[in-house]
Amino acid sequence: MTVARVALGLVGAAGAVALAVIVLGAFLPRLPVIGFLGSFVSGQYPLHAALGAVASLAAGVGLLALGVPRLGGAVTTVGAIAVVGTLVVLGTQAAAARAAGVRLDWGLTLTALDQRGAPPDLVVAYQPGLELAVHLPSGPGPHPVMVWVHGGSWVRGTVADRARANRWYADHGLAVVAVQYRLPGDPPLPGSTLGEAQRNDVACALAWVRGPGTAHGLDPDAVVLGGQSAGATLALSTTAALAGVPRASLPGGCTAPPPRATVAFYPVVDMTQIAPGLQDAVFGGSTSAHPALTRAASPDDLVDPRLPPTLLVLGKADNFIRADLVRGFDAALRDAGVPGRLVQVPYADHVFDHPYGSPGAQIVRPAVLDFVRKRIHDPTGR
Repeated sequence: MTVARVALGLVGAAGAVALAVIVLGAFLPRLPVIGFLGSFVSGQYPLHAALGAVASLAAGVGLLALGVPRLGGAVTTVGAIAVVGTLVVLGTQAAAARAAGVRLDWGLTLTALDQRGAPPDLVVAYQPGLELAVHLPSGPGPHPVMVWVHGGSWVRGTVADRARANRWYADHGLAVVAVQYRLPGDPPLPGSTLGEAQRNDVACALAWVRGPGTAHGLDPDAVVLGGQSAGATLALSTTAALAGVPRASLPGGCTAPPPRATVAFYPVVDMTQIAPGLQDAVFGGSTSAHPALTRAASPDDLVDPRLPPTLLVLGKADNFIRADLVRGFDAALRDAGVPGRLVQVPYADHVFDHPYGSPGAQIVRPAVLDFVRKRIHDPTGR
């Protein structure tokens, strides 16, 4: 009996502390550290948190039955609060899904914890040392295309970051071309900073789709550009350069018509907000020393009526890129006459869609597909 008390007490106490952090952080996402941990879990693994809360409640009841009243009462109380809190999160996310016309698959939420299991149909070199991973719909085409730019703070990441989501889009008729762009350590683009070279790589990927890509069934007249996090910022700034926004720049050798639309998952919209080490990597120094480069890379400085329709996707509790700045950017786009919308996922932080089955991921995939289809048929969106 003593061994059982000790074991259950340790498990119950540890679980109660973890759940207290998760629930407190989910409802107070601006709290330092705790807010990030809570909103991260509530965005990516809310069902697992709810099941953990039920287990914690059961552990507390078990401790009470074993004659450990103080610890048992504390664990039971925390477990009960956590059950209520996690059910509020799940209920709110389920309501958001219903409002979007999406029926959540809770089995998928429980089991699909990453993006593995969806290799591309085609991998091709589009520049020396750089590749594109292509997910194709069935049939001969021509297929509408979303060129996808992965995240990774401009210094890491791979084309497989959202492979299973890309497969889902392809299965629903939208080809996805994921871009491997230059990272630190890759051969530089002469005369350009890393950030400029990365935008040029994205433009080269668009040019490939409209040229050699047509031999693989891609439609050169139905191309949108999307990305997540740093990749979303690259997508937005590259689009601005191709659309002729004066403050934007694209010094490399690749040019292409602007995409029909842009899809940006939780972008960094003000590059002065990134860490000093990342500023050094992207600009070769601080943003204050390179104001023109900073403006050319910051979507906030590139708002212009010439931009194509733009869909922004955001976790409401995103601590990493400051959700308030993205909401302000969305308002600025609409004030400038740029069509589009902002899709927000409640109780979700950055990269909430990395688990393929997370409620947020299930909500936003159909929203992106619907937006892209409408813009392909109505490129002005006005």
